[in-house]
Amino acid sequence: MKKTAFARSIVLMVVAVMVLTVLTGCKTEAGTLNWGTDPTYAPFEYADAANKPTGFDVELMEAIAAKMGRTSSLTSGAFDGLLLALQGKKFDAVCAAMTITPERGKEVSFSIPYYRADMGIMYNPSKNTITKPEDLVGKTVGVQTGTTGESSAKMITGVKVSSYPDIQLATLDLENGKTDAVVNDYPVCTAYASTHPTLKVLDTTSIAGQDLTQLYGIAVRKDDAQLKSDIDAALLKVVADGTYASLYRKYFFADPPYLPK
Repeated sequence: MKKTAFARSIVLMVVAVMVLTVLTGCKTEAGTLNWGTDPTYAPFEYADAANKPTGFDVELMEAIAAKMGRTSSLTSGAFDGLLLALQGKKFDAVCAAMTITPERGKEVSFSIPYYRADMGIMYNPSKNTITKPEDLVGKTVGVQTGTTGESSAKMITGVKVSSYPDIQLATLDLENGKTDAVVNDYPVCTAYASTHPTLKVLDTTSIAGQDLTQLYGIAVRKDDAQLKSDIDAALLKVVADGTYASLYRKYFFADPPYLPK
């Protein structure tokens, strides 16, 4: 009987350890969604009056994390270093109004697209007349390093491209007359111009004959297929319950013309 009781106690201990392991695993899985962004890109990610990161991407990632049973934890960094930091495991995902491109797709995996955007050309109409991308020839154009705005501006022969570490510096030089225009994602340009009435934004979907319609995605490491799947599923839930449309109206003052699917 003593041996049997002892054996039973061993079995119970093993079961307890197994249960604890399972629970610990669940806790890790339902813990924190660590992600990176560059909070200098309003209205997608920026610092509010209290210097707290906010914006469409920030609230979207918080909603996605909640659907996954996790909390959202944001790490800030320069845009052109975010994918390197992701691959170095500084965080597990990147959400930074990042366009899905074939080049980036070689390095990371992207979620289903969560936003569609055109390209914008921002300029001061009192100093320049710009009605089409070709009007930028012979002018100095500000862009953000590592963005599709930079690559788009470089498509136009005869344009002098000045690259900046963040878009705020590029727009500041535009206002100060150091550049003639800024090429950047249209919603970001319009958000800035809405509080700077001297500036105007031209919406374009083509430069040098190339389609510039962009789709943004959430980046994860290539070997993290499960996280990509979980983010995709959570994003679709955020769309289904109306949260996505609500956030879109909050930051873009209109109903979303595009829904993730």
